[in-house]
Amino acid sequence: EKDISQLKLALSGEPNLVYFVYGPINSGKTALLTKVFQELPDKYVVFYINFRGFEGGYKKLTRVFFQLGDEGLWKKIREKLPLIAAAVEYAEKVAGKINFGIELPGEIIKMLQVGDEDPEKIDVFHYLEKLMRRIVGKGKIPVLVLDEMQVIKGEINATGMPLIGRLFNFLVRMTKETHLCHSLCSTSDCLFIEEIYSSARLEGRSEYILVDDLEREDAFKVYEAFGFKNKELVWDYIGGKPGDMVKLFEKKKRGFSEEKALRDMLKNERVRVEDLIEGVRYGEKTYILEGKAYKIEVEEVLKTLTVFKDREVVEKERIEKLHRDYLIQENILFYNPLEGTVRPQSRLIWRAIKEIL
Repeated sequence: EKDISQLKLALSGEPNLVYFVYGPINSGKTALLTKVFQELPDKYVVFYINFRGFEGGYKKLTRVFFQLGDEGLWKKIREKLPLIAAAVEYAEKVAGKINFGIELPGEIIKMLQVGDEDPEKIDVFHYLEKLMRRIVGKGKIPVLVLDEMQVIKGEINATGMPLIGRLFNFLVRMTKETHLCHSLCSTSDCLFIEEIYSSARLEGRSEYILVDDLEREDAFKVYEAFGFKNKELVWDYIGGKPGDMVKLFEKKKRGFSEEKALRDMLKNERVRVEDLIEGVRYGEKTYILEGKAYKIEVEEVLKTLTVFKDREVVEKERIEKLHRDYLIQENILFYNPLEGTVRPQSRLIWRAIKEIL
């Protein structure tokens, strides 16, 4: 309820900031966002974009934002209306309360490219701004949600930031400058958030919303709803991670006892950590830090993990940066940029680390 309230408050009033919704993996970020969108009043129009469809470059970015529609319908519209007006009107017509992409006729996709010599071809961001203005003009409140943003991290390494910079300049324009559209960016990769924050110059233009694993009291309430019997044992293994609660519930449905299911879940995480360590030991693993590739050393990986042998949370300065960031990238560790702390991504991983060491 606290997280839902916080997100609804962020979406109230006029848009002023770009919000980063962050948290460890399987903490329920996407589920929480979906819950909030379902409960918003009908005056809200949500565009939910998942970057798992992104493969790099502006043309690919276009296809992440837009869905293909009926080309025949577009041909009929184009005969009567100017290009941009027709596209905006079509998108507005098919927009519902929650939209997984922005539906467009297939032919207009070809016209949403930057850098083409044909002056009739339009910029995707220019198009989106016109769409948002039209929605606001109808008394609606648009919300643009960009989920799984860590997928575009490679674009920074490949291009040095220009495309990502354009994207975030657009989000700043939609919020702080024109106040047209609420903007939420969701990711579990907080190193990426920091990189974006400094590269796109988001100081004073963005805010963080943490969606974390549940505290003990709230977790026990969820345990009750799932029908878990030995709550202390469950807490000791998985803590307040919603994703692991679902896994345990599914195993119990298949006839596993709570203890056996929890042991199997721990074994899976232990194997994952051990495989990573062995991969570093016998492979040429590298990590890109500030544009330069560094070799990952198994001794340093083990040294980093040893920090968590007797404690779950440490300040980031206590750990050597290169191997700390590598383990964060591999979803072994979670970095909280607001607190400047690092911890294992889950209690299961923490237990696995302690067993391995």
